[in-house]
Amino acid sequence: PSRQIASGMQRLPFLQPELQVVTVMNAQNFSRRSFLGAAAAAAAAAAPLAHAASVKQEIPAQWDMEADVVVLGAGGAGLMAACQAHDRGAKVVVFNKGGSSYHTGTNLCGGLFTACGSRMQKADPKIKDDWKAFADDIIAYGEHMSLKEPVYGFTKHSGEAFDWLEDHGLAAHHLEPYAGHTNVRAHRQDSFKGRDYIDVLEKEIKARKIEVHHRMPVVKMYFDEAANRVVGVQCGREGNFINCRAKMGIVMATGGITGTPESLDRWVPSVAGKGVAIGGEGNDGSAMMVAVRDVGTPLSHMQYIASYPCGIVVNGRSGPYCRWWFITGQGGILINKNGARFITEREGICHVTPKLAGNPDGCHYVLADQATWERTLKKIKLSALVGLPSWSEERVLAEFKKQENLWKCDTLEELSKESGVSLEGLKKQIEIWNKAVETKVDNQFGRTDQEWQIGAGPYYMIRMFPWNNLSCGGVRVTEEFQVLGWDMKPVNGFYAAGETVAGVHGAFYCGGNACGFAHTSGFMAGKYVTGFKETKEA
Repeated sequence: PSRQIASGMQRLPFLQPELQVVTVMNAQNFSRRSFLGAAAAAAAAAAPLAHAASVKQEIPAQWDMEADVVVLGAGGAGLMAACQAHDRGAKVVVFNKGGSSYHTGTNLCGGLFTACGSRMQKADPKIKDDWKAFADDIIAYGEHMSLKEPVYGFTKHSGEAFDWLEDHGLAAHHLEPYAGHTNVRAHRQDSFKGRDYIDVLEKEIKARKIEVHHRMPVVKMYFDEAANRVVGVQCGREGNFINCRAKMGIVMATGGITGTPESLDRWVPSVAGKGVAIGGEGNDGSAMMVAVRDVGTPLSHMQYIASYPCGIVVNGRSGPYCRWWFITGQGGILINKNGARFITEREGICHVTPKLAGNPDGCHYVLADQATWERTLKKIKLSALVGLPSWSEERVLAEFKKQENLWKCDTLEELSKESGVSLEGLKKQIEIWNKAVETKVDNQFGRTDQEWQIGAGPYYMIRMFPWNNLSCGGVRVTEEFQVLGWDMKPVNGFYAAGETVAGVHGAFYCGGNACGFAHTSGFMAGKYVTGFKETKEA
């Protein structure tokens, strides 16, 4: 901010607290070079790279490879961008840090794609939606901390992106209402798997014969400062490096920072050591730090992550999640270790997570009687209810037998003994809940839609911690997904898509928007990088 610069002190708020750099400088001498000097030092400390960090990148006299468009990342956003750029006549090459397109955030998601204006949505005469209402919902759910440029770029084009997937063989799907959305715009795969999207994109990448190089992370971006243009990249590892020229530009779709517990804890100290960390294997933020070091792109919203209150912790910091809202929708309740409800079960799921910090052990439980359990399994398969991304029905049943995180007990006394949840609290809470059902008055949290009392066992209960699966920070972009530089002006030839983009979700992620944004931003960035311009009519 100019106020800080004028005072002679400049903080770099895009770096995590332990890496912030304060430099003393004269306001008249403040320049991109001094900015980059501080940024490069911090970047080098944060993410050691294959080559020594430096501010000025010497552009190669000869390139190992040339393409019109270079795409970094091979998840939903990256592959979508590659297909769109190719279809506009560009020669495209993709470099991916991970080992496969199936080791990405899209593949790990639950198959929910929010979109406005798709053919499927338009076919329902009861749905009256528009892009601005969609944008308003995103911004409101994110507590008005979203950046309108990526939000508008998403909501205006989400229907087009979904229709493209549908046109290219997307597996069976349906529309469903979803918390946080004032209209029905959640397009759900019947399989409940994001793999369906990758299946489509992998097929289309192969049909177009687009080169995809896995295990080749970006370690350098070549930036022509005079032209304010990214002209190429260096990708590779262990002595195997390729310098690739990007004649039109690059699309950075390298994911977020939740891929490993180490990267999550380094970037977001507030969740260090807590809950499940899950994401694509390459999602450690290193590509963003390359952009900070070599191009001077500031990062924003890095303190925000999407943390679902539904992670089942096994094997340290890994584990699947439970879609407890299907259980509470059929009469289940959310309780803490004291046996007491702590929030309304109708709250948007990401808004539940902060409440866990005040619960004993930082966790919560979903409780159901036999009748509730039976109603739930009429709505959803057991393997879809518990186990994303990889537990089968057999594995879920085996976990119930272990009685470690999932319990099935004939009596409340047995349930309390096995789980450690207060028996007195359980009995008291069930009495209060059953009275609320009878009177339709919920004196605890104001619900009026409660239909079923908690009756006879067996009783089912599942313990859950935060499931940290999506970062909301990254580089800032224009509405056309062009990356902003150190001076908040667009960098020529530099675009971003997917989880790498900052400010879409604001302070809280609203379900379905991550998958929808990844594919939509990739869909449009792949066009814009080739020079696509929208007409006023469009």
